[in-house]
Amino acid sequence: MTHTSSSITLRIGQFSESPVLAVAAVLGLDERFGVSWTTQRVPSSPAQFASLRDGEMDVAITSPDNVILYATTDRNPLGEQLPVRFLRPIDRGLGLALYTDPGIRALTELEGRPLGVDVMNSGFALLLLRMLRDAGLDATTMAFEAIGATPKRLGAVLDGTVVGTILNAETAVRAEESGLTRWLASVDVSDDYLGTVLVTMADRDTEGVDGLLALWQEATDFISSAPAARVSELLGASAPALATPAYVALLQSTEFGCVADASVSLEQLRVLADIRTSVGAYAPTDDQLAALLAAH
Repeated sequence: MTHTSSSITLRIGQFSESPVLAVAAVLGLDERFGVSWTTQRVPSSPAQFASLRDGEMDVAITSPDNVILYATTDRNPLGEQLPVRFLRPIDRGLGLALYTDPGIRALTELEGRPLGVDVMNSGFALLLLRMLRDAGLDATTMAFEAIGATPKRLGAVLDGTVVGTILNAETAVRAEESGLTRWLASVDVSDDYLGTVLVTMADRDTEGVDGLLALWQEATDFISSAPAARVSELLGASAPALATPAYVALLQSTEFGCVADASVSLEQLRVLADIRTSVGAYAPTDDQLAALLAAH
């Protein structure tokens, strides 16, 4: 989606279509708040954060776990710690859950079977490992295949390449429609799981960010409070693939949906750090998380 009617234009990198931007465009919030945007799909988190670092994008829509990995350590695919700052939370995962082929009748049947991930060091993959651990399964008995983004992972389950994977948002809706079985969800790990955030670089002053944040808050409040049919109507005008009742239900869900609070909390970041610690991955200290929240 591209919308460019206002004088200040921000370049936003995202993995999938943003329902917040889609609704904001139809409501004309760009004109009211004096900011417009172009969006670009990113193929991976390393590519996204490299583009953010190099000034090829102004704002990123990404996982907060990615922010932890790139902003608190150089032990990441780019090999450097980046001055990234949070702008605001976006959602609680939009139905983020483990889905499997319907032939899987019990989670124990996953042992020895292939599971799809985007890449093994991603937040989604670490969440999957935590889910398996909480279910009493031995992840070392399973084969993990790096498939890529969620649409590719859904396709890999449907064509039998893998028996299960983590999915969310529109791919979770399609998984349900395709008859896949939903098992553990992010809310089973924590009821304060943060799925997506808005970020920018802390070492540069990006004009238009304040307008974007005001626009984002108004669009989020609308999505959360408007009748579902009205939200679906607006999405249908700008992002038809997101205009289904099931997707709108995810947006409005108190468990998985849009976050009205404009601040990322230390408690939310601790949830992600705890997931990392529990599966033996790098995890920042509380002091590092507090410093990340203080970045401006």
